[in-house]
Amino acid sequence: LQDIYYSQTQYEIAINMNLQAQKYFKQSENQWAQAKSMSWLGEIYYMQARYKEASEMISEARQLFQKIGNELGVAECLKKLGDIYRMQERNDEAIEMISDAQKQLQTFGNQLQAAECLLSLGELYRKQEKYDEAAEMVMKAQKQFEEIGSKQGVSNCLLTFGFIYMDQTQYDEASDMFSNAQMKYQNIGRIVDAAWCYQYLGTTYRLQGQYEKAKEAFTKA
Repeated sequence: LQDIYYSQTQYEIAINMNLQAQKYFKQSENQWAQAKSMSWLGEIYYMQARYKEASEMISEARQLFQKIGNELGVAECLKKLGDIYRMQERNDEAIEMISDAQKQLQTFGNQLQAAECLLSLGELYRKQEKYDEAAEMVMKAQKQFEEIGSKQGVSNCLLTFGFIYMDQTQYDEASDMFSNAQMKYQNIGRIVDAAWCYQYLGTTYRLQGQYEKAKEAFTKA
């Protein structure tokens, strides 16, 4: 039930149900379910941008997973904590957490989440203007997404490459990436993401002084 409420963004109801579930799991000494429930609650707080509470809840879940020897649970918590730190601009801490999570998830064969970690690391290095490291991470992520057939993951990588090139005023390469990402998003029905790609394309063309192309891209967006 809590999943349904969560997807409908009825956060407060989901939070109350989650807390009730946690109480029940604690009484029944089902520590795995309790930790999982805490992790979910942390995710709900994260969606509400309540980062302090999210961090506290996921840290507690991580400790409980550690206590019962559930290493995959620990790795997933590290990834979530890294995402929280990223949103708080605590980039060094985020890199540390996500790097750790990526290694562990890769070990467990969880390629999708490991690839998501690589992409997050690429975005973090980009924020720090470490463009070589950023490109290396995104390239690894893209390769992994391609291997597991995640079209959205590949599209996200192309978009991030576009930003990396744009930051370095390599506008031709940036526009190629945005165009490619736009087509891929369109093909998988991610219409909003495709529209954003047109916006980024328009901005890139404008920075190059190609105003007609920019106007066309903005119109399509």
